Amino acid sequence: MSTLANARDVLRLMTRLRRDLTVTDVATELAVPKSSASRTLSMMADHGFLERDAQSLAYRPGPLVMEASFHFRASRNALSLLEEELSAMVGDTGYAGYINLLDEAETVVISMRTGKVGTLQAYTPVGTRGPAHATSTGRALLARLDDQEVTARIGTDLAHIGTAPDSPDELLQALQRVRIDGWSVSRGEFVTQVAGVAAAVLDPTSGQLFGIGLALPSDELTDEAVPAYGERMRASAMRVGKSIGDPYWLDFDQAGPA
Repeated sequence: MSTLANARDVLRLMTRLRRDLTVTDVATELAVPKSSASRTLSMMADHGFLERDAQSLAYRPGPLVMEASFHFRASRNALSLLEEELSAMVGDTGYAGYINLLDEAETVVISMRTGKVGTLQAYTPVGTRGPAHATSTGRALLARLDDQEVTARIGTDLAHIGTAPDSPDELLQALQRVRIDGWSVSRGEFVTQVAGVAAAVLDPTSGQLFGIGLALPSDELTDEAVPAYGERMRASAMRVGKSIGDPYWLDFDQAGPA
């Protein structure tokens, strides 16, 4: 492998483990000889990518990585990154896209992008509110809370809306599925004949949760199409989440969050 590839793998490992790395960590986790691991870490330290603790002898991010991270966070926030991902998805699919916030038991649209002319557009302007338990974006956001907080927000008397969960137990079961999959789906619940696919990202600096989603005709979100849309939405949220240090996405793997 190239020197750059080795350095990339070390930084990815540090991101995954979220702690300083020893030579043994790198050799074990990356399945390389200790001599190779030691050489890679030493070279990265020599060039400022890592620095070594004098007592533990473990390696941590060096000045170059820290400076780059500071510049990234100063110039790119969670919302701007989500806007970029949403723009790409709307452009690729032609469907309308949204970014929402959670306000107690409701979602609030804070950004909307319309898709291609001629494609059904679920026009929901900025400021529009909806019941969180009956929308894909709402359930994606609620899934990022623990069950106790969900119950406190939603209460015990859920409005019956289409095929949406209409009891706390049913809602909590649905949210557990969202936590495992990394995305949520709805079909004609809050808005008739309109389906949605969504995911959520937490900005760890501000504590703000953002939901990102697509709206499309219910008949186009077939059972066969759901996984493809869901995985695309999950990939977008994961890219942003990993970039800003969202713990859920840092721990997430294809079998679900760790």
